[in-house]
Amino acid sequence: MHQNAWREAAANSADPLRAQAGFDQLAAAPLREMSAAATPESARVLAALFSGSQVLSADLLAHPEWLDEVLTPRHLLAPRNKQDLLREVNGWLATGNDHTALDRLRRLKRREMLRIAARDLARLATTVEIIAEISRVADVCLDTVLQVCWRRLTARLGTPYHLDAAQRWRATSFCVLGLGKLGGQELNYSSDVDVMFVYEAEGAVFRQPPRSAAASTSGALSNHQFFKRLAEALIAEVSRATPEGALFRIDLRLRPEGNDGPLARSLESCENYYAQWGQTWERMMLIKARCVAGDTTLAGEFHDMVQPFRYPRSLGEGVLREIAAMKRRIEAEVVKSGELERNVKLGRGGIREIEFIAQTLQLLHAGRQPFLQGAQTLPVLQKLVQYHLLEAADARALTGAYCFLRDVEHRLQMEAGLQAHTIPEDRAAQERLARLMGFTSLKAFHTAHRAHRDAVRAIYEKFIQLEAPDAGDGALPGAFKEQEAQWKELLAAHSFRDVNHSFTLAKTFVEGPGFVHVSPRTVELARQLLVKFLALCPLRTTPAAESKGRKGERGKGSGAGLPTPSPPLPPASQGAPSSAESLLPVTGGGTKPVLSDPDRVLARLDSFVQAYGTRAMLYELWTSHPSLFGLLILLFDRSEFLAETAIRVPDLVDELALSGRLRRSKTAAETLADLRHGARDKDQLLWLRRYHQAEFMRIGLRDILGLADFEQNLVELSALADACLQYALEAVMRRRRLRAAPFAIIGLGKLGGRELNYGSDLDLMFVAPAKAKQLHQLQPVAVEVMDLLSAPTELGVAFVTDARLRPDGEKGLLVSPLDICAEYYRKRAQLWELQAVSRARLVAGDQATGARFETLVCELTDFSQWEDGAGSPGQQHAPAAWTPDWRGQIARMRARIEKERTPAGKDRLAIKTGAGGLMDAEFIAQTLCLAHGWHEPNTLAALARAQHEGALPGADAARLIENYRRLRRVEGILRRWSYAGETTLPDDPAPLHRVAVRCGFASADAFLQAVDAWRSDIRRAYNCALREPQ
Repeated sequence: MHQNAWREAAANSADPLRAQAGFDQLAAAPLREMSAAATPESARVLAALFSGSQVLSADLLAHPEWLDEVLTPRHLLAPRNKQDLLREVNGWLATGNDHTALDRLRRLKRREMLRIAARDLARLATTVEIIAEISRVADVCLDTVLQVCWRRLTARLGTPYHLDAAQRWRATSFCVLGLGKLGGQELNYSSDVDVMFVYEAEGAVFRQPPRSAAASTSGALSNHQFFKRLAEALIAEVSRATPEGALFRIDLRLRPEGNDGPLARSLESCENYYAQWGQTWERMMLIKARCVAGDTTLAGEFHDMVQPFRYPRSLGEGVLREIAAMKRRIEAEVVKSGELERNVKLGRGGIREIEFIAQTLQLLHAGRQPFLQGAQTLPVLQKLVQYHLLEAADARALTGAYCFLRDVEHRLQMEAGLQAHTIPEDRAAQERLARLMGFTSLKAFHTAHRAHRDAVRAIYEKFIQLEAPDAGDGALPGAFKEQEAQWKELLAAHSFRDVNHSFTLAKTFVEGPGFVHVSPRTVELARQLLVKFLALCPLRTTPAAESKGRKGERGKGSGAGLPTPSPPLPPASQGAPSSAESLLPVTGGGTKPVLSDPDRVLARLDSFVQAYGTRAMLYELWTSHPSLFGLLILLFDRSEFLAETAIRVPDLVDELALSGRLRRSKTAAETLADLRHGARDKDQLLWLRRYHQAEFMRIGLRDILGLADFEQNLVELSALADACLQYALEAVMRRRRLRAAPFAIIGLGKLGGRELNYGSDLDLMFVAPAKAKQLHQLQPVAVEVMDLLSAPTELGVAFVTDARLRPDGEKGLLVSPLDICAEYYRKRAQLWELQAVSRARLVAGDQATGARFETLVCELTDFSQWEDGAGSPGQQHAPAAWTPDWRGQIARMRARIEKERTPAGKDRLAIKTGAGGLMDAEFIAQTLCLAHGWHEPNTLAALARAQHEGALPGADAARLIENYRRLRRVEGILRRWSYAGETTLPDDPAPLHRVAVRCGFASADAFLQAVDAWRSDIRRAYNCALREPQ
């Protein structure tokens, strides 16, 4: 190519002198022939490269064979995919010469970075393409080094193995998770690579695969030791400085426990860490976690495990304060260095703020909207627009700013290969940077930079409060003795009824009982905790304000105040977020919870502190885990029964909250597996009750915190009952040395429908195989099973059992053979008994007999087969209880229940038996199941099927289902309080108000109006589906 073309390309570059110097060196042998073959476009690309980076220019001149990467259009116009790179690398690895392969890998990295930079500086690729290409290079380098290190280490030490669930030895897998910019495929030219090392399970290293589960591991290297060495070897090779250069700088500070944590962790260890100690910044960090090397299946298991943690279904407003606090700490460091306006990464309106906007909105919404999940910043911004969580104009502004700032960062780093993020103070350097960015003047560059920075900060401030809120106790009066009047005034303003008693309790909470010494530190913590407590108390308003509030509630209609679980106290501390804080998210749309009875809660709090024993340690725990304190406050307000349990066993709530168990729903099989751990306990009565107590607390807390929705809560309570029944049967079988279950245990009622509520009895039936012999020996077995659950002990009962729905009721055998059951239901059972048995479900015991009984039930409760008309052949096989007027009988039965079981004058309060109460919806479901031959023991499932199959009009069915859900939730809140079978709202105004608050309403009037509306809709649906006879 003619020299004039070279000179023209240099003159048009960002730094003509540097570009011309590069061309002059290029013209020297041995590069003369290759440079002569260059085109004007190639000259433009080379001029951009020479003017943009000294270190990359030196690499090109030192490696003339790489010139083809810069001059050939096919290498420049399109990104290189990962498969091409891996094919090249795998060719070297196949030779078995690891040292040579690693040297060639380092050269490949330098060559690829040269090619990518040429594309970037010549504006032949977008910012997104550039950061993705750099990330692909890092992926390939890490994967290659891992293969080499694994091959070396296993050859020297052996292969790690672990026992799987079936007690078989399996080779243990390992993966490298990329975090930060690497995980998000957003690396820049001089990024550290943030990684975490995870292995599958603990075990031991063997030279040969172990043959049996009993293989000795004595003296063997543990898996943890092996993977620690593997991690050390990988870090050393990736970071090693050689004549060919280093690959990348490894940063492990984002792993669990940071620099103090082990280099590699098992999957279970990671799970335990995030459940117990995971913080908000770690949620944000894990959003970008991605497998970059090693076993992708293991990485998938890791992603599944952390999914509820990094994308919680709900979080409180506290997360916004934590993120703002993190950003303030970052900015404080930048301010110290005088770079707040010039640091494009961490400074005001910088890259980190854009990332925080995207990740904050993901934290708040992506748990409920999986579409929003993703590791890459720019695609996430577009998803947020689609879900109307971010204005389209804001997304465009953030995208433009992100690309601009990343381009600036790239040009800063390409210059000398250093990790730079700050625009230099030197004017000449700034002018050069402006030209590299395509600006003709420094003023234009500064104007663009300022516009992007201001736009980012303005959008950031829409979502995250920057000013540090006051978290102190300045709102409280001073010493109790000197300012008693002010304290009592404060308590009265926060809706305490007995201010004298509450003053005494508050004083004891802060200063302790008079006979003990309380340190100043403990007093300070107590005052801070008291601020958090008072923040949950409703402020007493004037009558005029209350009247206005009631009018507002009435204006909202029947859907207002839909009962939802109350959220826990949002954390108020400004320190690093605690593990309990991460575990216990705010629900119900982020609204602040309100206590229904501050006096009772303060009294319960006093009892709990006394039961705990060590006041100072307890207050430190609550201060370190502020949401744990909020959890207890809500517990004391939402459930008297659970409050008594917590006071009796004060460590129970701490253990549940900090162990991560509140996050997990449990099936009956998982619960049964836990119960079986106590099979050798000498006192099975107490073991079963201790386990039931802990599980019941776990389920109740999940309910209170909104970690389980209404239906899931019923399913978990039912699963607990199923597991306890099966375990009780197994315990009796062990005691009696029975090899096989002698009967099936059938659940009826709410147990059969998997919709147990708090305090529900277990309606049971025991069915033996047909023609079973020695029936008299089976009766005491059933009695022992029931006693194991319901016999009174110092820990109470597990469940109250009720077998009165069996054939012949209390007069019949406790255990009946299948053939006797068939005869009874065909010939002697009444219609209500067929209605009851339509909800039968096998819950424990003899599976074959239980399945046969369910088949029998399906046959006998399919009334559709006998509806062809009087005298039809099908009716000859109908059970005796069936008549053509069976619907009328059911309607009359419902009317009788409504009349006899509803307290006189209290129909409005009788949410179960009254008109439009729960029983209306349940009778609709059962009638439709009988009429259509559906075996759907669960009421909601039956109603949903009716809606799907058109048995109920669509709009009516939808309203019926929703209103039934609402009433069941109210019933659950009632029963959760006392663990009793409450189905009637209190008629005393004070308790009724407390129930209304627990159900999410501001007043009892608004609550009753909503309940009236729900029940009116249910009664209308009932009258349509099952009219009373004329």
